[in-house]
Parts: sequence; structure tokens; C-alpha cells
Amino acid sequence: MKKNSAFRRAAALMAALSITVSLAAPAFAATSRTYYIDYGDITITKDEHGKQTVQQGDSEAEKIGDDDEIIITTYKKAATTLESDLEGPAAEDSGFGPVVEDNYQPAPPAQPEDAEQPEGADQPEDAEEPEDADQPENAEESENTEESENTDRQESAGQQPQPQQAAPADAAPAAPAPANGFCKNIITVINNAATALKLTLKDVKIDVSDTGDFATSGKAALSVQGKGNVEIELDGKNELKSGYDRAGLEKNTSEGTLTLKDDNKDGSLKATGGDSGAGIGGGGQWGDASGENITITGGSVTATGGKWAAGIGGVGNGKNITITGGTVNATGTDGGAGIGGGSRSSGEAITITGGTVNATGTDGGAGIGGGDEGSGEDITITGGTVNAAGGDYGAGIGGGISGVGKNITIAGGRVTVAGGDYGAGIGGGFRGNGENITITGGTVTAAGGNGAGIGGGEEGDGKNITITGGTVTAKGRLGGAGIGGGEQGNGEDITITDGTVNAAGGVSGAGIGGGVNGIGSKVTVSGAAQVTATAGKSDGSYGAGATIGDGSKRTYENGVYTYSDGKEIQADIKGLTTGYIHHIIYEQDGTTIKKEWWEPERPKPTPDAPNAPAEESNEVDLGTPGLHVETLEGVLLPFNAQQQGSTLRVTSNTLAARLHGTRQALEALQEQGVEQIQFVTTLKTTTLSVAELLAEGGSWFALEHDGLGSRQLNAAQAESLKCQRR
Repeated sequence: MKKNSAFRRAAALMAALSITVSLAAPAFAATSRTYYIDYGDITITKDEHGKQTVQQGDSEAEKIGDDDEIIITTYKKAATTLESDLEGPAAEDSGFGPVVEDNYQPAPPAQPEDAEQPEGADQPEDAEEPEDADQPENAEESENTEESENTDRQESAGQQPQPQQAAPADAAPAAPAPANGFCKNIITVINNAATALKLTLKDVKIDVSDTGDFATSGKAALSVQGKGNVEIELDGKNELKSGYDRAGLEKNTSEGTLTLKDDNKDGSLKATGGDSGAGIGGGGQWGDASGENITITGGSVTATGGKWAAGIGGVGNGKNITITGGTVNATGTDGGAGIGGGSRSSGEAITITGGTVNATGTDGGAGIGGGDEGSGEDITITGGTVNAAGGDYGAGIGGGISGVGKNITIAGGRVTVAGGDYGAGIGGGFRGNGENITITGGTVTAAGGNGAGIGGGEEGDGKNITITGGTVTAKGRLGGAGIGGGEQGNGEDITITDGTVNAAGGVSGAGIGGGVNGIGSKVTVSGAAQVTATAGKSDGSYGAGATIGDGSKRTYENGVYTYSDGKEIQADIKGLTTGYIHHIIYEQDGTTIKKEWWEPERPKPTPDAPNAPAEESNEVDLGTPGLHVETLEGVLLPFNAQQQGSTLRVTSNTLAARLHGTRQALEALQEQGVEQIQFVTTLKTTTLSVAELLAEGGSWFALEHDGLGSRQLNAAQAESLKCQRR
């Protein structure tokens, strides 16, 4: 009875499906074809004339419609979904009620004699049984029952359905999935047509990571080949693990574009390359296999490269990679970039316009750009949230170790990058230059290792760097400039025409210009640019860097080393209109200001002026309860407040502070012509609109800075803090 029930149930499923398709689709319309990866390897081919065929296992290739979309899923998952659908309204619409018996239990697929089973398990771990299901009274009865059912299966083998049709629950797949849900069958997609081949992956899990070795290439879980475009829709949870020399989702060809999408907003993919294989892209001999023409428009995509490979890109070069949406996590391994080139290979023509991207390089690879000893070139970010971290010696965005980072453009989005030790945040890896870097918008935070925040890695120069808008925070670490050269590197041809820029040198490096022992030259600040340039502090042996100019110098004469502060240079400010440069040099403690000045020079405060406090105060006297700066715990801090045109600039020389004030203070400032308040702490600058603050309607307002982070409190939160003021 159990076997007959299973066949009756399957028959109802197939009949309902056929009725649904015939009712929904007009004659000759493109349809969807479903194949189960459990049943064997699948090869999909679209020839130069657009004719599509699908071959599974050892069966002959099946001709399907030219525009048919192909769905690949797992039999067990599909059967569960179809049964669920039939027991709902779909069963009534089709005229077939659910075929269910009280004691119905789907029979597990028959296992080959050599199939691996979990120790001590007679059923898959996730097999569900009704509590009242009839069980054999003893082992002998169970064996006889199983033998009888196997005999019945063999007699009816000629009645097996085609791969694209739903199979009965007790039909035996060619290679059943092991208990962990992964199968050993693979997918090959070949498109040589001018039209795209469309494929959907739905809950597919393939693991062939145990195939191949150093001398022999393994299998790719999914390989995309040919001259044409391939579009893969991600539905459900998919996972691909490939063998030696193969990418998780492999695309070795330089022609055609592979697009991953998630139109149904429910899909994910984890792709892991074998040794010498990218997570998504190229696989092959070390340095030979490029990954090109890859686009991600949606879904949750996690790509991890094998040894020497990028997360997304190649074992060789990675280029023409575009991300427009979704959430993408990409990690390179053993010298591979997160997104870009594998070890000793470059990352080129990488574009991000949206989505959330987290890219991590390792062992000399950039987060986005070149692998170990590879350059990162023609990288463009116009939107989205991008977090990129270089491996040791690699840039966050740009070159790997010894690699140049050039032609890098950021025009929007929120971009946070960190170079590995000795690499720049944005620019060159160790001993690599950062060249032709342009920022026109967005919020950019870049921290270098021994390299510059933006510019050269250690022993690399930073040149032709242009900022025309956005909010930019750039900080060197040990010896690198904020913007310019890494340690031992020069910074030149640096132009800032607009935006808010905070550039802080690493230890003994210039804020803008050269790293330690490096020279700064040809710096221009114009227009409405608001620039804060902070010299790198002395470490006790080397001197301090310049705010704009050279890094600290070490000279050797007559057997003695001599250390000196970096030389300040005069930036070209002839084109400054409403902008300014704020120069800051700290004492060795990093908190006490040794010297500061402004360009153009600001007028001395007039004691009688209502908005002209003493040089350092902790209250702006507006004839009201006022405006003040305090610690995040509510203790008052000294600060400097200066009005320039319609901007009130409030500066506190600390990493963490809160700007706190009343509505009356805002109204008084507005009457004095102040349209915006700019709050400046050591690493962060935030501009608030007075009109917008008043429009919120609260009696208090507050803005907090904590290192590189900022948070504007709502009116109720700001009101609750007033008791902390004293």
C-alpha cells in the first residue's frame, strides 16, 4: 500500500503541474523546464543558432524551446514544495484533491551498495515520520519489505519520467545526496548564441571539493562556457564547492557575461573555489586563469577563493566585474584579492554602483584590485556601501604588494577602506604608487598601514590625487601621509576644490604631502573646500610631519643620525572662495595642540562680539543657555568657535565629544546669519543645517562624535541629556 500511495501521490502532482502549465501558458510560449541535480550531471547547451538542449547523466540530449528557462533544483526540496502546494488552494483549482493517507510516509530513494550513510542511520537525518506510522515488527520483516519494493522498482524502471518532470517519491536518483545535503553531480552551461541562456538555481548544493590534486584538475560544481551571456537567477539557498584548479562558480572565458540576479528577492549563493580556483570566476593553473565579465545585480552572494585566488575574479587577472545590488561578501586566499586578481595578477575595470560589498584580500592581496604583486586599475564606485580591507602589504582598494593602484574613482556611496600593513587605504600596495585617484562625492574613510590613507603604500608615491566633493577622512598610520606618499614616499599634484576633507598623517608623516623622509609638493586648495590637515606626531626619535608638506626627515652625517620635523610648504590657495585650510600640529601626546593656524587667516575675536569667545572656552555665549561641547559622559570640554560667513565652526581637540545646545541658541545663531554648524573633532567633521535642526521642533539638540563615527540624537534624547550638563 505504501508504494501505491507514493505513485498515486506523484501522479497527482504531475497531473496538477501539467494542467497548471497548460492553463497559464499560451501555445508556443517560452516555458520553464525543471531538472533535478540528484539525477546526474547536467549539461545545458545553446548553439550559435539559439537552439537549446539539455543532457542529464548518460541519457541523450533533449531538445527544448529556444527561449525556455531552465530550473535546476534538488528533488527532495522540489517534492516537498509541490506536495505543500497541492494540499492548498492549487489542489482545488486543478480538480485533484490531496492524495494523503493517514499513515502515509514517503519512501526514501534507494541507495547504491556503495553509497555512504551516516553511522548507525537507516534513514536520512531529516526524515520525518508521523508518530503513529506503522513500523515493521522485526528486522526480518523490514528486509523482506525492502526486497519486495526493490523488485517492483526494477520491473517498472522503463516507466521512469524524463528529468524535467516530477519523479515519484521512491524513484532512485543516479547519485543520491549524502546526508549533509550536498550531491556530487555537476552542472555545465555552454552558450554560443547571441541571446542569453537563462538558468535558475533553486536550493542546489554541490560539493566536489575532494576532486583533483596538484597534478590533476578536479571538477567545477558549475562551469559557464561559450561566447554568449548566461543569466542565473538565485532562488533559495545554493552552495557550490569545487575541486582543485576550479572555481566554485567557474567562468574562464573572456567572452560573454555571467550575471547573477535575484528577481524573486529570496536567493543566496555560497561559492568556494578549490586550490587555484576563485570563488566566482577563473580556475586553473596558478596565474593563468582569468575571471572576466561577471555581473551581480542582487541576492546574497558569498565567494571565497581557494589558494592563490580571488573571491570574485581570477587565479589570473580579474576584470570587467560589476556589482549593482545585493549583498556581496568576497574573500581572497593566499595572495588573492577579495575582488579582482589572484596572486601575481591584476584587478581591472571593477565597478560598484549599489548594494553592500565587503571585500577582503589576504597575504599581499588588495580588498578590491590586485592580488599579490598585481595592480588595481580602473576601479569605480558610484553608490552602495563598500567595505574593503587589504591583506598584509596590500591596499584596501588598489594594488597588492608591489602593485600600483591607479585610475580609481569614487563618486558616491559610503566607502570604508583599510590597507594592510604597509599598504595604502586607497592606492598602492607596499612599494606601489597610488596614481590618478579622484573623489567627487560620497563619504570616504580611508586608513593606511605604513602607507598613506590615500596615495602610495610604504615606499610608494601618491600623485595626481583630486577631490572635488564629498566627505573624505584619510589617515596614515606608521609613517604614511594622510593624503600623499607612504613611508619613504612623496606626495605631489594633490588638488582639493570642494568637499570636506580631514587628512591626518601617521607617525611623523605629513597630513597632506610626503610620508617619513618623503617630500610634499604641488598642493592646491580652492573653491569651497574645507580642509583640516593634521601633522603626524613625533614618535620620540623622528620629528613631526608637516601639516602640508614633507614628512619628518632623518639625515646621516659624520656617523650621527639627525632627525627634524617635516618642512611646511605653501599650498596654492589663490582660488579659495568660502573654503579654508585648518592646520594642526599636536604635541607628542597626540591630544595637546602645539600649534594651529588657518588659511586664509581668520580675524582675531572681538571681545564685544556676541559670538566671539575666548581662544578656548566651554560655552558659546549667545545671550541664551548657549551651545557647549562635552564628553560623552556629560563633562564640559574646552572648544573653539569661529563664524566664517554663514558657517559656525566648532572645534574640540579630542577623539570623542558631544555638541549640545538649545533651541534658543539655534534661533540666536540664525539671527546672526549662521545657516550651518560644523562640528570638528580630531578624526571627524560633521555639518548640521540650523534650519533643519529647528524644524525638528525639540528644545535641545545633540551631535556625538566617537573617533571616525558620528551620531545625531533625536530631540527627546538630547532633552534627556540636559541634566548631565554640569
